[in-house]
Amino acid sequence: MKGLLLTALALASASSAVAAETQPGDPVLRALIHGDVAQAADDGDALIDTVQELAALGARPAEGQEDLAALWTAQADAKGAAAPIPYRGRALGPAYRRGSLAAGGRVILRQLFLAGQRARISVAPSGAAKLSIRVQGGDGSTLCAKPVGAGQVDCIWLPLFTDRYAIVIENDGPAAAGFYLTMR
Repeated sequence: MKGLLLTALALASASSAVAAETQPGDPVLRALIHGDVAQAADDGDALIDTVQELAALGARPAEGQEDLAALWTAQADAKGAAAPIPYRGRALGPAYRRGSLAAGGRVILRQLFLAGQRARISVAPSGAAKLSIRVQGGDGSTLCAKPVGAGQVDCIWLPLFTDRYAIVIENDGPAAAGFYLTMR
């Protein structure tokens, strides 16, 4: 575990493609951004490091989303990078999603959150973007509505009842925009 933490720290300091002041605070979002940077640089070793970081954090793709850890492992294998050490961690952990929206586009995700357990949704843009996030309860009431700037934006609440919540991400900008999302 100590090695994984050192790897995570090394990744956090090594990425020159994304300025430190615009890095999201959420470690899963940071790992996803580092993975994209490693993929763009065709760096197999950095991809393996990112896969191990996601595994150590217990992150997994949201239902119906591409498993980036599996994709990045395959790409790293094709580059001859060392295989990651198997990690047997928590059965449950944060779910992540990577997406993009056309100018003026919107995506609505429905997610079940349990009563009495803190819920947290974090969003980070994958570049310059004019995004916003809104979380609505099952009754349509808005729990959180925020613009997404550089870094990360969080919506945190404590559900009183187990219910499905709508997560709405909108692109109000003139160009297509990518984003990363974690749900806990």
